Amino acid sequence: MRKYGLLITTIIAALICMPVMLFLFLGNKVYAGNMRLEDVSYYDGNDAVKMTLDAESNASVVEGITDDVEVSLGIPLDYETEIDKINVYEDKAASLINISIPTDDKNYYYRNELTGSQKGIASLVYDYTDGYAEFDIITAGYYISTVHLTERELYLELISPKELYGHVFVIDAAHGGDDAGNSAYGVTEKDVALNITQAIAKKAEENDAGGFYFTRNTDEAVSSEDRAKLVSLLNPDIFISFHVNADGDTRVTNGISAVINNPADEAEVAKLISVIATETGQQDLGVTIKAPDEGSAEHEINIYTGYITNKAEALQMGSTQYTDKIGDVVYAWVVRFDA
Repeated sequence: MRKYGLLITTIIAALICMPVMLFLFLGNKVYAGNMRLEDVSYYDGNDAVKMTLDAESNASVVEGITDDVEVSLGIPLDYETEIDKINVYEDKAASLINISIPTDDKNYYYRNELTGSQKGIASLVYDYTDGYAEFDIITAGYYISTVHLTERELYLELISPKELYGHVFVIDAAHGGDDAGNSAYGVTEKDVALNITQAIAKKAEENDAGGFYFTRNTDEAVSSEDRAKLVSLLNPDIFISFHVNADGDTRVTNGISAVINNPADEAEVAKLISVIATETGQQDLGVTIKAPDEGSAEHEINIYTGYITNKAEALQMGSTQYTDKIGDVVYAWVVRFDA
């Protein structure tokens, strides 16, 4: 009797421990059985913020996969899957990737496991709607997405900008849309800032330089919350915002300056302002340090490119020759600063 009691105890212990052992053994995979089957209507597309992340706002899709690709998620495809009807939708601002796979078998993904390292994946929700298996993937930040397709598998590769480029620079054109900022003599702050950032974007494109992200590339409104969200998503090495100054009392105050939030950047930013002043022929007003705002980047630099209330300076800032010079100087400085 004692012998059977020991056997029964052993069996019960094994049954209790088995799920734990399986979890530990299989913990590096994502399993359909562990996904939440639920209505995904909580996402209505309204969370997209008005900001320009870059041209990679849609996941690229390629045929085949090589051994050196780290797969974040592998989704098996049944023999009847029409590959040309697979849809991939991405909203980087919401950290969302939606993959829709046509299938008549609602339970296919409860019988066939998902694989992958889960790198970059914060959560995954599965739903079946109108003949499509829907996978809503929330990423743990900003990732550049590539979908690799084979006949029997869909692989999702997620790589961060810092992994790909080695750096992340966020360039901000202040104001935009109905918010013109300071204005005088037919020149507006929003236009001056945008012209400079467009000059930097052009320079980066000419040099095939990645890792540059812009809060806006047109005359559009971008809220402070949107800018903060972009900083949170990208965690940039440097955040540079362009502004203009104003002094309506004297209208003769002039010069270029910067405001930073990290004292460690003072010497390098002072060099940058000195070069901009030299290239534009303006007065160098130096660098001011202020306490960082909530949600700001670790290395935030606000560059004031002149006084718009000074007529001569305003007319200069209204010239693309002037803003192109500033853009070229800042681009060269950012690239050197990264090195």
